[in-house]
Amino acid sequence: MIGIVLAGGKSRRFGSPKWQVRYQGVSFEERARQTMATTTTAQWSVVPAGQTTAPHQLEDDHEWRGMGPLAGIVTVMRHVSSDWYAVCACDTPLVPPCVYERLATERGDRPVVAYADERIHPLIALYPRSMLAQFEVALRRGQRAVMPHVTEATIVSFEERDWFKNVNTQHDFEALLGKEVE
Repeated sequence: MIGIVLAGGKSRRFGSPKWQVRYQGVSFEERARQTMATTTTAQWSVVPAGQTTAPHQLEDDHEWRGMGPLAGIVTVMRHVSSDWYAVCACDTPLVPPCVYERLATERGDRPVVAYADERIHPLIALYPRSMLAQFEVALRRGQRAVMPHVTEATIVSFEERDWFKNVNTQHDFEALLGKEVE
């Protein structure tokens, strides 16, 4: 299984590239790679165009540039062959490795998606290569959302709500650091 770190967003609400933000001495991108390391053979990050700095980083394929997380997933599926892909959004730095380990134990022939805090998390999931064509068709139609593709997924529930919190703003990051925010 190959790990996909989704780090290609524009980080408009955050104000600077989230994937480069450091938390506990490690960038969000590297933290996501480490999170998936116990269940994947390699981890590939999709970063914004013109910002690749390491051999394990890719930019969205030109035809999908700016089309969101689904484009990032398709980019890695096209360039790195595997039967399965684990997906991790870089802005969920509290997701521990045990989440992917548990998702992997639930794997059958359908996608496997995390559920916590009363919502499905399609960017903390496992997707089979067999979905590549379906994802490409959606992108060609201008459909960027991942959620419509999880209707047949195996849903795995987690009680730990904080693991799945997104860091979208500086306020979120300050809360993550445990600082008082006014």
